[in-house]
Amino acid sequence: MTKKHFLWAGGIAAAAVLAGILIARPGSTVSADEQKAAPRESFFSRLTGPRREMLVVPEGTSIPVRLAQGVSTEKNNAGDPFTATLDGPLVVNGKTLAPRGSGVSGLLTDVIDSGRVEGRASLTMVLRRLTIDGEDYSLTTQPLTLVARSTKKKDAAIIGGSAVAGAVIGAIAGGGKGAAIGAGVGGGSGTGYVLATKGDPVAYGPETRFTFRLTEPLELPVYTK
Repeated sequence: MTKKHFLWAGGIAAAAVLAGILIARPGSTVSADEQKAAPRESFFSRLTGPRREMLVVPEGTSIPVRLAQGVSTEKNNAGDPFTATLDGPLVVNGKTLAPRGSGVSGLLTDVIDSGRVEGRASLTMVLRRLTIDGEDYSLTTQPLTLVARSTKKKDAAIIGGSAVAGAVIGAIAGGGKGAAIGAGVGGGSGTGYVLATKGDPVAYGPETRFTFRLTEPLELPVYTK
């Protein structure tokens, strides 16, 4: 080997030794490629990881709710949705499945406006969905039907009162036969008033409380927050 080649080889060896010292030196920088990558959770392990505890809400359980907006037979139609919130926590075996205030939505399945003379207004509603922390769960409840109060006694009073007033007018006009005519006029007027006036509607405002009952079991995870 020539002197020139010997010096060249010696330089390469010295550089290699120096590089090794720098790498082994405490606090020296190591490239990301040389670091051991942290183990990643596999897709399979995520699927087979611990599941949330699930419990079944049995059929017949009461679901208390509070309306978020009003409903009425004058403004709503069959098929209209409505929203509400749980008026109390849903608890099974001492464990909360849905906290108070969880969102609830339902449907007005039948809306009948009040008729003239006879036929009371009614409104039927059911729950369809429960929302817990952004997750929706379908549920089925027994229909809840709300019926307007009867107006028969009030209608009778209107007709009777009009007849009495007519009799007084007839008596003043001429008595006897006039009184009978007056009574007929008064009664007709009262009946006409009832025919032209609808009965009371079914109407409930926001914050009204109702209680529904499940007709099918409902499986929910235990609420952990």
